[in-house]
Amino acid sequence: MQRRTGTEYMRKIDFVFYHEREIREAVLDARESAGKSAARNKNHVGDPTAAKAIRNVTPLRSVRVRGMHLEWPEHWLKVVDAVYAWCTGDRQVVAEDRYHGVDYADTCVKLSISTKTYYNILNEVRQRAALCAVQLGVIKVC
Repeated sequence: MQRRTGTEYMRKIDFVFYHEREIREAVLDARESAGKSAARNKNHVGDPTAAKAIRNVTPLRSVRVRGMHLEWPEHWLKVVDAVYAWCTGDRQVVAEDRYHGVDYADTCVKLSISTKTYYNILNEVRQRAALCAVQLGVIKVC
């Protein structure tokens, strides 16, 4: 049996950042399919424009990405956007390279930083993401 640790939320954060594009696509697909299924419902009485507006402002409960059930995907996307907005300079390059599949050694060379500095910066980014996620209520750390 594998031991569960307090870093499970960090694995979820990494998953969200690595699969940001797929999560955005899943959210769009879920929104579009909800609209189509409502349009097919012939027993629906009322204002279709209002119903569509309510569907679009109601947060999605979950989506499936790479076989994983991700709750509150739009909140997670807010976390990603907030973290990238916070990142500047080397921090931005490290975050974008890391989560877009660039090898850490290439990033270190590009920025002329040590491996230790790279991982310190990455840790700052991940900690910021954790704080944002806690603030939005998508993870609990205790």
